[in-house]
Order: sequence, then structure tokens, then C-alpha cells
Amino acid sequence: MTNALTERSSATRSDDLELAGLLLATLPRLGKMAMHASGEQGPMSANRAGVMWQLRDRAMRSGDLAQRCVMTAPALTELVDSLTRDGFTRRLEDSHDRRVVLVELTARGRRELDRYRDYMKHRVAQVLVRLPAEKRTRLRAALTDLQDAIEAMTKETANAR
Repeated sequence: MTNALTERSSATRSDDLELAGLLLATLPRLGKMAMHASGEQGPMSANRAGVMWQLRDRAMRSGDLAQRCVMTAPALTELVDSLTRDGFTRRLEDSHDRRVVLVELTARGRRELDRYRDYMKHRVAQVLVRLPAEKRTRLRAALTDLQDAIEAMTKETANAR
């Protein structure tokens, strides 16, 4: 099975590339549509949520955070200043290098991120409800399989290190 998987991944088919492109194009559109589905203002901007999402597992250096969020350093600094004023993040000194500043999500920030996630789930559900039940069932199965494949690849990568 592993050999077939290796052969399959080394010779990516054009329909797989097309599917990957479709998925990558759909996700941002789904997010935008979900944010505007009800016409109401969400609990926070997508940029703020994106920065907070990157911090959910660990504190990060500002430069690394800017790179992951595809933001300039000044734009990220302004956003982190705002998040810090609101009590969602805090700045810490790096114990290994005092010149480095880490940005960390606070407990309040975690609660706000959870609230944003719930908000977005409800908005995406409003979009999904337009699909027939049979298509939603197929989509659920396909996304579950995709998550399983991602988890397996993550484990393989970790084991290879």
C-alpha cells in the first residue's frame, strides 16, 4: 500500500492539481461569503482572526507571525498593538534572546477566537444549507477523508524526522 501511495504522490495527475486548485480557490470565497451571508458585521475582522489563529498553539516571534500572515512588519505591529490593547494578545521577552519579542494569545483572546469560529461556522452553515442533503453528505465524507489524509501525512513527516 505504501509503495502505491508513493507512486501515486510522485506522479500527481492533472485532475488532482485541478481539484487542489478548486479547493484552494473555494476556501477564501467561502470565508468571504460566510462573513457577508447575513449582512451583519462579524465579531472581528478576518485579519485579526488570522493573526490570533496563528497564535493558538504557541507564542511566535513577530517576524515569523508577519510571514505566516502574509503581512508587512509594520502592518502586523499595528494589528498586534490593537489586539494587545483589547487584551487578546500580549508581548513576551524570549528567554533565549532578550532582543526578541514574542506575541502570545491570552485566555481572553482564545475565548474571542472561539467566538469568531462559532460565528463563522453558523455563517458557513447558511451557505451549505443551499446544497441538497445528499451533496452535503458527500461533502462531509470527502472532507473527513481529506482531514484523515492530512493527519496521516503529518504523522509520516513527523516520523521521518
